[in-house]
Amino acid sequence: MSDIHGDLDRFQKMLKEIAFSDADVLYVLGDVIDYRIGGVAILSQIMQATNMTLIRGDHEQMCLDALGPDGSLRRRSIWYHYGGHPTFLELRHSFTEPEQADILQYLAGSPDHVEVEVNHRCFYLVHGLPSNDTRTRLWGHPSSSMAAPLSGCTAVVGHTPTPILNGPLDDPYMIWHGNGIIGIDCGCEGSDDLRKLACLRLEDLAEFYA
Repeated sequence: MSDIHGDLDRFQKMLKEIAFSDADVLYVLGDVIDYRIGGVAILSQIMQATNMTLIRGDHEQMCLDALGPDGSLRRRSIWYHYGGHPTFLELRHSFTEPEQADILQYLAGSPDHVEVEVNHRCFYLVHGLPSNDTRTRLWGHPSSSMAAPLSGCTAVVGHTPTPILNGPLDDPYMIWHGNGIIGIDCGCEGSDDLRKLACLRLEDLAEFYA
């Protein structure tokens, strides 16, 4: 999954939809937080699960930049501009100071990409774009016409809403399949009726939506 953006109800609905169990492993490709209350509760659930892994997105990075050791009012203002205020309120009012510290420490230790092999197929999981550069891994955007970014490994990315990549379809909020790259951010950040939370099963590339 990716880009849940605080939609706790959809996250829980998706876990039921895929019948998530102890036998499964879930990778969340960043942007769990921001835009609405609920993201920190999702983070807490991911932290406590032994079979869930967060891959840091740009919103987690902005949260760290704002509230971490080098935080500043300027960085907090930038974060608020990009939807961070609900997350700040949830942290401050629903979690104790030690819990807040644990959450920030967890974000700081989260990877910005993961490579996995499933059924002898390589997947490079990242929020933005595969790269040797951290900023590109967090903030990079694919294009619908780009060449395969990796040789011998399929990239799975979030961050870029799939309507931008799929084009003018009747229902464009669907997983996008490009050349050696798959986009799974189906617009959960927004507020329109077409937005979806998507989940891609790596064993067979089956798609699930909530």
